[in-house]
Amino acid sequence: MTSTLDGTGRSEGRWNPRYVWPVAMWLAVVLVLVLFGAGAFATDVPRDQLAFRDLGIDALSRTQGIGPDIEGHFSWPGFLALRGPMSRTSHRIAHITEAPWLVDGVAATLPSTRSGTAGVERAGQWWLVSDLHLGMSDDDPRCPGSVLPQFLCREVLAASGPQQHVAFVGDTFELVGFAEDESLARLESILTRHPDTFWALQACAARGVQLHFVCGNHDAELARPSVAARLSALLSPVEPARVRVYPWFLHVPHVLVAEHGHQHHALHRIPEVLRVAVNGTDGLDLPPLAAWNADPSRSRLSRVGDLARACLASERAERRVRKLAYFQLLQAESLRLALDEVAVRDLAHLSRFRTVSALPVAATRMLLAAAGRRIAREEPPAAAGRVARTLEAHDSGVAWYVSGHTHRALEAALEACPTRYANTGTWSSDVRGRGPDQSDRRAFPYVMVDVARDGATSGGLRYWRPDGG
Repeated sequence: MTSTLDGTGRSEGRWNPRYVWPVAMWLAVVLVLVLFGAGAFATDVPRDQLAFRDLGIDALSRTQGIGPDIEGHFSWPGFLALRGPMSRTSHRIAHITEAPWLVDGVAATLPSTRSGTAGVERAGQWWLVSDLHLGMSDDDPRCPGSVLPQFLCREVLAASGPQQHVAFVGDTFELVGFAEDESLARLESILTRHPDTFWALQACAARGVQLHFVCGNHDAELARPSVAARLSALLSPVEPARVRVYPWFLHVPHVLVAEHGHQHHALHRIPEVLRVAVNGTDGLDLPPLAAWNADPSRSRLSRVGDLARACLASERAERRVRKLAYFQLLQAESLRLALDEVAVRDLAHLSRFRTVSALPVAATRMLLAAAGRRIAREEPPAAAGRVARTLEAHDSGVAWYVSGHTHRALEAALEACPTRYANTGTWSSDVRGRGPDQSDRRAFPYVMVDVARDGATSGGLRYWRPDGG
C-alpha cells in the first residue's frame, strides 16, 4: 500500500498491484482452512461433507438439480449458496436411497427402503425371540426347530386383535461366512430341514402377521439383498413385504429398539455392518473371535496370527466407519429406520473395537473359564443404557430396548432413563442365564410387547412351555 498527496493535502491510499495476488491467495487459503477445519470442532460430520453442505453442494448433489424447495441465502462463511431447508430429515437424507454410493472405492447400490422399515400401526402385539440357531440338523436336545412352530400356532396364530408382529432378534439361522450362491442354497436347505417351521412361518405371513428378521453374528448373510429377497419370496410369495430383514437393528418409533447385541461385543463386532446389506460379507474381514475359530485344526500359533490380523483389520474398519462413504450408508439407514440421521450416526459410534482393551478382557475370561469360574452378569449390559440414553437425547426415546446374543434371558430397568431392558435369551441348549430355562429344558424365553391405541406399552419377558405349564 502506498500514500500520496492530492491537491487538498489529504493522503490517498491505494493497493500496490504486486500485493493483490499474494493477499488474495492467502485469504483463499484461510477461507478453505476455516471452511474445512473449524466445523470439525462443532460436529463429527466428516469435514468434506460439512464443507459441501455449508456451500449448498450437498443439496445439489442429492437432487441432481435445483428443485422448488431450494432457497438462496448467504450462508456462513459468507458465500452465496443454494441450499435446501434445514430440517433434520428432509434436507439431509432425501433421495439418497436411489443413488449409487462408493464403499471402499466400489460403487454399490443401496438396498430398497422396503427392507428394514418397520411399517407398523399405532396399536399392535409384538413377540420377540432370538438365538434359535437353526442349522442343517435339529440335534439340539431342546429341538428349537420343532418347538417354534408350536409356539407360532398356539400363541401368534391363536391371538386376535390389532396388527401382529413376530421379530427374530438375530442368530435365527446358522448362516454366516458364505458366498452369495452358497448363502441362498444354505437358507433353502435349512428351511427344508425344518418343514414345520417353514410351514408355520408361511401360515403367519398368510394370516397378515408381519415377520421381522434382525441379523446377528451367526446369520449376517441374511442381510444380503438376494438372500433377503429369497427369504421373503419363500415365506410370503403372495406379499413379500410381509417379511423384512434388518442388517443392524429394528426401530419402532417410541415403542422399541431391537438389535442382536453383537455390535457391542468387541470380539464379535462388525464395524461396517451396513455393508453386509450391500454385498454380504464379501470383502469384509472376519471379527477377531470368528477369525480365531475359523479353522480349529490349525496350530495355535497360526490361529494367533489370524487373530492379530483380524484385530488390525477391525481397527482399520473402525476408522473407515467415520469417513464419508460409510456416513452415506448411515444416512440411508436413518431413512429406512425412520430415525434422525444424527441419532443413527451416534448409535453407530457408541461401541468401538480397541485391541488394547478387548484382548485383555477376553484373556481374563478364558483364564477364569479354564479355572472353572465364569463371569455371569445378571444385569443389563452397559451398551443398553448408552443406546437408550442416546435415543432420549435425540427425542426418540423408546419404551423397550430388546437384545439377544448373550443367551441370558433377563428383564431389568435401565439406569437414568425410562426405557426398560429385555434380553430374549436362547432357545438352544446353550443357556447361560439364571432363569427357569437353565434347569427346565421345556421353558423357552421370549419378550412380549403390547401397544395400545394410545401408544401405551406393556409386557416383558415371558417363558413359554409346550405343555402349557
